[in-house]
Amino acid sequence: MQIRVGTSGWFYSWNPERTLDWYEANSGLNAVELNASFYRFPFPNQIKSWVKKGASLRWAVKVSRLVTHVHQFHAAALEVWHRFADLFAPLDRQIDFYLFQLPPALTPRSRTRIEEFIRKAGLGSRLALEFRNPAWYTVETGKWAQELRITLVSVDAPESGMLPPTIFCTSGAVYLRLHGRTGWYQHNYTPAELREIAGRIKAAAPNAVYVFFNNDQHMLANARQMLSILKRHARD
Repeated sequence: MQIRVGTSGWFYSWNPERTLDWYEANSGLNAVELNASFYRFPFPNQIKSWVKKGASLRWAVKVSRLVTHVHQFHAAALEVWHRFADLFAPLDRQIDFYLFQLPPALTPRSRTRIEEFIRKAGLGSRLALEFRNPAWYTVETGKWAQELRITLVSVDAPESGMLPPTIFCTSGAVYLRLHGRTGWYQHNYTPAELREIAGRIKAAAPNAVYVFFNNDQHMLANARQMLSILKRHARD
């Protein structure tokens, strides 16, 4: 099982330089999830610098909210996606996933429109789809994703968010985002919680696992712990 663990970004207090250079050299992790791209398109020179500075990392890049939240996978969303993909072309060989996070307002009733976008985007299993509406968490959705050969994103989030802690493995890979349990983006996962999550990942029998921590100040320490736990599981 290939194991990739990282944090959702690197510009945090645990990074004394707030730089990708520090992250690559000192984090001890082997992947990173870029979230800033959801809010704005990076400058081309930034992306070119990441090609070299993040050469040892495998990347997941969160796609612009113009695609998912503004145009919501309509025709205009595909035009934005093509601009976004062209911008990230220099880094593309290092990108294992493009992350599309759906807004809560998008329910399974939008499935046909989303499927049309997925087919035209042509990413296959590199397209990672994260739901924020619990109505998507059904056996039918899993089968739909398998037929499309895309990667459904598993989430660990506060119960108040009503998102089930389902571990999806629709493309041979588990892609898990940990947002926190006692509160969004602030929970410090205990070793017992991390071991429990790792056990559920192992039970899914993936060929590869990507775990990204999105819990701010605790993300680096938790990611390091999880990487160690998953490596032990792989040896067992």
